[in-house]
Amino acid sequence: MEQIISKIWDSIKWGESVLIEHDSLTSPVAGFYHLLTWSKRKDYDILIDDVLDTLYLYKTHLELAGFDTSILNDIKVIKAGGRFEVGQVLDRIAINEPVIRESEYKKILDSVSIGDKVINPVLGFEKLLLLAESKQDSLATINTVLSFTGTKRIAFYFANISLLKTGTPHTLPLFEEVVTTVIKIRKKGRKLSFSVVKSINNKIDGLEVTI
Repeated sequence: MEQIISKIWDSIKWGESVLIEHDSLTSPVAGFYHLLTWSKRKDYDILIDDVLDTLYLYKTHLELAGFDTSILNDIKVIKAGGRFEVGQVLDRIAINEPVIRESEYKKILDSVSIGDKVINPVLGFEKLLLLAESKQDSLATINTVLSFTGTKRIAFYFANISLLKTGTPHTLPLFEEVVTTVIKIRKKGRKLSFSVVKSINNKIDGLEVTI
């Protein structure tokens, strides 16, 4: 089954933006861990965007589930808010207006050394949408996804859609529209189902795997 999940990662093209959806009762950490191990095997650079200590939450859940979290020790991280440091934190950006936040983020990217092919897991992005003070700010935040689509990286947005559906329901359809691939993680008894419900690649569009 892990080979099939690897096939999904292998089929995603450089420059894509991928939304990985889960609800509050479904843990995405196994999928996140598999993405990291796949990236390491491929010798790709990894850069994690950590919003409000979501990476610390993921690490804690992984440890309690019995995973070896030493894989995180040498991974580069940019933090947006929060106070718990996991991995090699390159810099921090403040939780402020989307345009300022995007500008600060790009300055950090320009100042660090990363390869041409970068896997970029984004954890807690939905919290930025919840904190938006207006629909205009929400749109500006989602537009940051679009601004990085087509670059030499693949961004994976792990998002709790339960929060979006209750807190800011208008943003989820916009989010799904902007990204190039949508993968839903669902619980099926004690197993997890990974379903590709949107993809620009017909080879994986509609693919479902259970682990």
